[in-house]
Order: sequence, then C-alpha cells, then structure tokens
Amino acid sequence: MNKKRAIVIICGVVVLVLAVVFTLSIRSCASNKAMSSTNNTIKLAENYASLGEYDRALGLLDELLLKDGDNQDVIGLLNRIVKQKKEAEANSGKTEVSNVKVDINTSDITSGLNSAMSSMQDALNQSKMQAEESRKSMEDFLKKQDEKNQEEAAEKLAQEQAEQERKRLAEEKRKAQEEELAKKNAALKKEIDSVNEEIRLGKTALATGNIDEAMKHFEKANSIMPSIDDNGQFSASKKSEIAESLYDAAQKANSKEDKAKLMKDAVEMAKKAIADNPNDSVSHYILAQNAIDENNLQLALSEMLKAVQNDPNNYLYYYDLGKLQYRLKKYTEAVSSFTTSCEKNNKFAPSRYNLGITQKQLKNDTAALSAFRKTIDIDPRHEKAYMELARLLKKRNDLAGAIEAYSNVLKLNNTNTSALTELGSTYYQNGNILEAENNYRKALALLSLSEEQILVKYNLSTILFDENKFEDAEKYAKEAYDGINNVKNDASKVNIIYNYALILDKNGKSDLAIPCYMEVLKINPNHNKTKINLGVMYMTIEPPNVDTALSLFLQVYNNQNDNFEANNNLGSAYLLNEDYANSIKFFQNALKIDSKNDDVRYNLAKAYVKNGDYNNAKTIYLDLLKTDDKNWDAYIELAKVCMQLSDNTNAEKYLIYIQEKNPSYKASEVSSLLGSLN
Repeated sequence: MNKKRAIVIICGVVVLVLAVVFTLSIRSCASNKAMSSTNNTIKLAENYASLGEYDRALGLLDELLLKDGDNQDVIGLLNRIVKQKKEAEANSGKTEVSNVKVDINTSDITSGLNSAMSSMQDALNQSKMQAEESRKSMEDFLKKQDEKNQEEAAEKLAQEQAEQERKRLAEEKRKAQEEELAKKNAALKKEIDSVNEEIRLGKTALATGNIDEAMKHFEKANSIMPSIDDNGQFSASKKSEIAESLYDAAQKANSKEDKAKLMKDAVEMAKKAIADNPNDSVSHYILAQNAIDENNLQLALSEMLKAVQNDPNNYLYYYDLGKLQYRLKKYTEAVSSFTTSCEKNNKFAPSRYNLGITQKQLKNDTAALSAFRKTIDIDPRHEKAYMELARLLKKRNDLAGAIEAYSNVLKLNNTNTSALTELGSTYYQNGNILEAENNYRKALALLSLSEEQILVKYNLSTILFDENKFEDAEKYAKEAYDGINNVKNDASKVNIIYNYALILDKNGKSDLAIPCYMEVLKINPNHNKTKINLGVMYMTIEPPNVDTALSLFLQVYNNQNDNFEANNNLGSAYLLNEDYANSIKFFQNALKIDSKNDDVRYNLAKAYVKNGDYNNAKTIYLDLLKTDDKNWDAYIELAKVCMQLSDNTNAEKYLIYIQEKNPSYKASEVSSLLGSLN
C-alpha cells in the first residue's frame, strides 16, 4: 500500500560552522590550519561511523594517516571503527528484517466488509497523487526561504566586491583630474598636494577611531581648497572623497552614536560637493546609499539615477541601480540596468547573476538559465549560480541536468546542506531511492538541531519507507515529530505529524497513530487525508465503529464533494451499515470521478445485489469483465446474480468458464453452485 506523505525540500541556506579549538602554540599559522583540518576530518569520520557509514569513515582516516602515520588519535579512532564495522557485519548476518505489510484479512467477515476493505485500499492507493501536491507546496515554501538566504549571501559578497571596484575607479578618475590640473600650474600642484595630505591625515585618524581629529583635517582640507576655474569639479571631487571616507567609517562604527555622527557629516559633505558641482556622480551615489540605509527607497532611486546620468560608463552604478529597482519590484527596469552593466563590463559576474535572479522573478526561465550559465562561464566557482541553475533545470524536469548542477555545487562546497537535500529530492524524483537516502544522510551528518535538521529527518523517513526500511523510517519520523517545536510553519508541522501518524498506522500501531492524527486536526481541522485515514481505521477495528467513520467521511465530502476517497469510503461505510441506497449513491459518485476504477465498479455491483436490484448488478458485473476478464470473483458473483434472475443457463456458463480457465480457484464453491443448478 503506497504511503501518503510529502517529500520536502529544505527551505533556507544552512551554513555549518565547525568550532575549532586552537592550541596555545603559535609556532606557525600553517601548523594551526593543518591541525584544524585534521580535527574537522576526525569529527566527520566519527559522524559517518555513528550513521553506519564505516567505509566512508575509514577512507577519511586512511587519508590522514598517509599524511601523518604517527597520529595516535587517528590510529585509535581507526581501530575503534574497524571493530564497530566487524560487529555490525556479524550482527547483520543474524538479524532477520521483517518487512511490515499492511493487509486486511477478510476471509471470516461478511462480503459487505470485504467490499469495504477493497474500496479502502484503493482509496489509500489513490492518495499518492494528493500527497505529491502537498510535497510540492511544502517544497516551494522551503525553497523560497532558502533562495532568499542564498540571494542575501551572494548579494553581500557581490556588494563587497562592487564597492571595492567602485572606489578604485573613482580614485583613478580623481587622480587623472588632479594630474591634468597639475600639469598646467606648478604652484597649483603644491596646493593640491596640501589638500590631499590633509585628506590623507583625516583618513588615518578615522582608521584609528579618532573622529574629532579626522574632522579637523577634513575641515582644513576644505578651507585650503584652491580656487580653480573648472566649474567646481576639483573641489566637488575632494569633498565627495571626504564624504565617501566618512560614509565608509560610519558602516564600520562600533556605536550608534558614532555611526549617526559620521553619517551626518558624510551627507553634509556630499551635499557641499553637489553644491559645487551638481554633476558629481560620487556624491549622488553616497546620498543614494544613505537613503537606502534610512529605507527611503524612492529618494535613493532618484539619487542613483543621477549618479548613472553623470557617469554613464560606470558599470557598477548600473549594477547598484538594478539592485535598487529589484527591491522596489521594478523588475523590468532592473533587467535593463543589469543588462547595461553587463554590456559595460562583460566579465563582472555579480551583474550577470543578478540579471538571472531578476529574469527568474519575471518567470523568464530561458533568459534566467542563460544568465546563470554565463555567470558560471565568467566565474566557474560561482556556487550560487550553479544552485539557481539546478533549481530551474529541476523545475523544467531536466533531472539529469539538475543532478549535474547540484553535484557541481557540492564539488565547490561539500558542506552545502541545501544542495545535499535538494539533490536528494531530485534523485528521489528520478527514481534513484538509494542516492536520495545517501544525500539526506550526508546532510544530517552536517546539521545540528534546527528546523532544517528536523525537515531532513522528515524527508529521510519517507525515503526509508519507500525502501521498505520500516523500522528506520519510524525512527526518523519520530525524531522529526519530537523536534516539532523547532519548526515555525504550521503547514510543515502538519506534514511532519501526519507523516509520523501514517507510518505508525502502516506499521500496525493504530493506538499510537490515532492521537497523532487527532493532533493534525487540532492544527488543521480541514486536513482531509487525516479524516479519511481515521475513518478507515475506525472501520477496520473490531468491532467496526462505522458511525464515527461515516461522520469523518461526510466531513470531507461536505468540504469537497468531488473527493474520490470520501465518496468511495462513504459507499463502503454505508454498505457495512446496510444502508444500500446511500451505498449505491456514493459508489456511483466515485465511479464518475474515476470511471476506470474496477474495484469501485465491483463494490457498486455488490451494493446493487444487497439492495435486491439484480438487473443493475448484472449490468455492472458485465461491464467490469470487459476490462478485467480475469476477475474470477466477479464471474462467481455474476453467476449468483443470474441464478437470482432464473437465468441458470448463463450462470452455468460462467461457472464452467472458471473451471476451464482456473480450475483451482474456489473449486469447492464453484462445484457447489453448479450442483445447485441441477
């Protein structure tokens, strides 16, 4: 019986931080790094061994011993793991694995109950399609969280790179202007040098945290600014340089008071620069950054546009403009800005990557794929671009391509738990259950207690169930359930609890499953699959509690009258309750929803028989045998119906047909029926 549950993907990027305790020895940095690497490898080997991955653990320790054959810690751990492996191998030969199989024995109960059980099994089998919808919903939720974290990490790195490059370009431009001025007048060069020296001293004071001293030098630089007939370009460039230094210091300030003072001074200096030269792009850029810090995005956009207009060849300004437009959800404009940035510098990977993110937001997946691939061409180690490429390929059902892209992420960073879990999900979708399990286990070895760890355990339990590893499946499902308080989203909580209840149910632990199902309904009173499962459980207990089952099925039906499971199980429940008219009604409904379902057709015929409507019963049995001519029970029941209709000729024909085609099938009953015809 197929298990109903959702396979999720972990939302959010999880960065594993391994704390390494350094020794007090400071002989060399290289020695400390080597020790850190060794300790990390030892911990990873211990994790693998605890999960039963002995060969992986031993492989890591072998590599360490090749580098340092006298390391007693490594030798001791290797001996312990070899011993554990031998014990595990010895135990595996003695242990019988019992595959739990859910089956319903109906040989000693009424034919009506037999029909109900068949109907319920079919209904549970139908649930896999509904579970897939739940899986996708939960996966999308978690992926959005993870994508947000991925984008923030990539954005931070890109911002640092872009800021360094922008400063370099601005400095080159300033120096070029000063050199041009100095060529014209030797005396002027001396004045320019004096201004630059005061600015240098101010920057030095800022670096040591002496803000007041820095401002003295900056103010002096401003006061000795030479008068040059250049439309204020030189004085504006020097003031914008001071403003930029103050802005940078504000970002690194240790106190709120210092940051506020530095920002105030930076903005004032930038405004002075613009007063001298309204076309000073650097100052407009600084005012834009300040507006962003104050969350005044419209003002920031206005200032950023001025920066671009006054320095139209600066690819970094277009890049920052694109990011701002993206934040304002002006995605089409952002695409234009990122595209222009790429045209100005086709080797700048952050612009190309952000172009892909924006195209993805616009659902231009083909353009997004192209942007991510070009990002990788520029920077083959761009982990986030590979990640986004993998997600889009998976979305397009190019599972082989997605697997390759996720694998490339892990070549760059084998501790990327998001890549491991999403690769596990992709392998599962591709039918490679063993690789799915392997990747989920790797992710678990790297995760501490967290929402991500709980959801990985949930995923792993579903994989193990599909592999018929029922004991392990229940273990991880329970661990996920026990860690439910670490999960924030109610939909995720429902899936985790429902999954645990379902596994308990299928493992025959109905006394434990029922409270979990009830817990699901406390969080989500409209969880239809839980009500269906509970109803089936109440119908199969001894004695059956049909009234409670009917109540649960009717709740689902009233909420969703085209629900196949609700209609089919209502037909079975009313059949058990000997309410044949309603049983016929709901089996008919179920057959309209799934016209090819022969189990429903068989049960409908049985309901007609119980209601004394033999002609309709005969019609339904004949329809069933057209699509399933090996349904021997249907032949027997059809023969009985013919006998009720005094059509002994056809009754005999069907019974003899069974004896000819399958002589051993219920031979005693068939012979008895034939004997009664004589």
